[in-house]
Amino acid sequence: MIIAYLRVTIDKQHLETQKDEITRYASANGLEISKWITDIVDGKRKEGEPSLYRLIDRMKKDDKVIITDIARFGRTLSEVMTLLGKCMARGIHVYSINDRYLLDNSLNTKVVSDTCNLVSDIEHHLMSVRTKEALNHKKDKEGLQLGRPKGTDAKQSLLDANKEEVMNMLERGDTVVMICKHFNVSRNTYYQFKRNYGL
Repeated sequence: MIIAYLRVTIDKQHLETQKDEITRYASANGLEISKWITDIVDGKRKEGEPSLYRLIDRMKKDDKVIITDIARFGRTLSEVMTLLGKCMARGIHVYSINDRYLLDNSLNTKVVSDTCNLVSDIEHHLMSVRTKEALNHKKDKEGLQLGRPKGTDAKQSLLDANKEEVMNMLERGDTVVMICKHFNVSRNTYYQFKRNYGL
């Protein structure tokens, strides 16, 4: 089975470009696409699990996934490495055209898979360490009273539960208004959340 995987924003920007690149690559390398999978990403809403995740569970060793570039596997390094690790663990070949990556039997797939899992674990650990250090600094140096002010528990809990997504939105440059609208919280609640985590 040979899967062509496309990932675009809600306005379907670059969809045809990706299709053309993959079609040309497949033709030049004698590959016949079995299935096209497209994920349309809306940056304003929380992303669900990529469609490719579900399909990979049904794929077999030596099946192939073709993408235009490795960034199509996710917005963050963790997302990319998780999906790549899943492919490697199942012996699925990944062809990334623009990056010139060909991950197949020529590599030790277990080593690649373990590396992907390790990078993902490290990224999550570093984020946790940064958050704890910032909280301790605020508490020790600035006398910050940790905890939520009365009346905002539900909204603060919502932001707490989605802390990683909030941090991803901040890293990609989303505005305060966009974040508040996305989670349906007030600016005061958002700023309290930032203070609580020393962001």
